[in-house]
Amino acid sequence: MSQKEFKVIEFTKKQELVEFVNANSEKIEIVSISSSQESWNYKHFLWFYKL
Repeated sequence: MSQKEFKVIEFTKKQELVEFVNANSEKIEIVSISSSQESWNYKHFLWFYKL
């Protein structure tokens, strides 16, 4: 049985997150996507297992 590696990646643009997911959909298992706002800046987080 292979081990899955848990990772979190931070993106400053939602489009970059979407492009990463689309390019790696066969290699990752998404756990959650979250966002936070600090002043006028947004941060988007992709929580996933690398298969």
